[in-house]
Amino acid sequence: MRLAQQLPVLDLTKRHATMLHNLAETLTAHNIEQYNTLLVTKDGIADPTRWREFRRRDGVRIYKERVAATRQVPTTPQLLLLGTIEGKLEDIMYGVVATTDEAMKIKSACTQDGVQDSKVLCEILRPTFEDPFHHIGVKWRLFDSKCDHVSLDATGIVETVKRERVGYSISHSVAFSEFPSFEIAHGMERLNMSVCSLYRQMTPTTVECYVRGFFEFNTQNEMLGNLTLQAIASQWAAFSRKSDCALMKKLAWKMRKVYGWSPASSRTYSFADDLSDFQAPSARPSHLVVRALVAARCRVCRKRSRFMGTCKGCNRQICTRCYTKKRVCAVAPDHFTILEKKRAFCSNCISEAHNTSALTIAREEFLAEHHEQEVPSWSSTGRLSWNSGETASTLHMSDMRQRSSSISSMSVADSRRQTDLSF
Repeated sequence: MRLAQQLPVLDLTKRHATMLHNLAETLTAHNIEQYNTLLVTKDGIADPTRWREFRRRDGVRIYKERVAATRQVPTTPQLLLLGTIEGKLEDIMYGVVATTDEAMKIKSACTQDGVQDSKVLCEILRPTFEDPFHHIGVKWRLFDSKCDHVSLDATGIVETVKRERVGYSISHSVAFSEFPSFEIAHGMERLNMSVCSLYRQMTPTTVECYVRGFFEFNTQNEMLGNLTLQAIASQWAAFSRKSDCALMKKLAWKMRKVYGWSPASSRTYSFADDLSDFQAPSARPSHLVVRALVAARCRVCRKRSRFMGTCKGCNRQICTRCYTKKRVCAVAPDHFTILEKKRAFCSNCISEAHNTSALTIAREEFLAEHHEQEVPSWSSTGRLSWNSGETASTLHMSDMRQRSSSISSMSVADSRRQTDLSF
């Protein structure tokens, strides 16, 4: 049995849910404030006296905080990412948000973030039609057989006092009595970290990215800690995959539209009606390209060809010159296995997917998956609406200040709502 299947249900009280909601808002405001005070050069490079660059890829630079030789108190290792990626803010947020177990697995498969298994333990705030990227929940992730992570995750877009829209994604370690460490039973380390990503539209086609992470390791071996940071930095270096994830989800949306698949798969992307397309090539012959006895006309370039294929986005015949293979992921019926396959899409469908508003698609998917299940939600007045009774579960927030003074300057006790944001 998978470890995720053994995890108990997390049933929060109203008070604890409100505390976590306030903490998410405080972390968002705090990290935006940290960005405002970050010292950079005219070229957008982090202050070299404090940050040492040790990764660079696809327009992003990753830095490690320098440790002063005279510092007596041990510090928590920090990583910083600065740079730009192609796309629009809504596209990036569409690729970032994951509100279900299946969506988390799809995201991990696309971005290759090192997560082997994951589970949504509790939803504190669900997306709405007006704000489909806003989500707060408690999630569990298994990175490998040696470590896991329980965190408060929050995504959304805020508007600053300067009328700038800033997207954010936060993953902050928390601890619950219902979820003790698996160190004794499985020899697994429970990671303690806090990572915040901020996104801002810099040009019509470019998004500015800022990521800052604090990591605390249960080891005194500096070499092992550095190796772990190197592995994390390698995953961060593939930051541009977030825009690729958004495109893949958009193409999946087009496939559902053209084939009339069940709307219930709108966020899980589990194409149960089309699983045969995900069989290995050795299991069945490929019928992508068929040689016709009479040359047919391509629906894109209008030229005749005897070698024709079918676009998965519009179901029209196209020649081999006019299609591009794009990877699409699906969740198998076991809700765990990720099925991947490159499918043929014509240039028109790829262009349409790029240009279609991610906000429009997210809202359409929200309507498709909307159901009557009772879950916690926040009303327009900011009050928590909860349909289940309180339980006796005990919440122990990871007070980073007690374990390390630099990992975070906030705890549940001093978390507060901050609306005066600037970028």
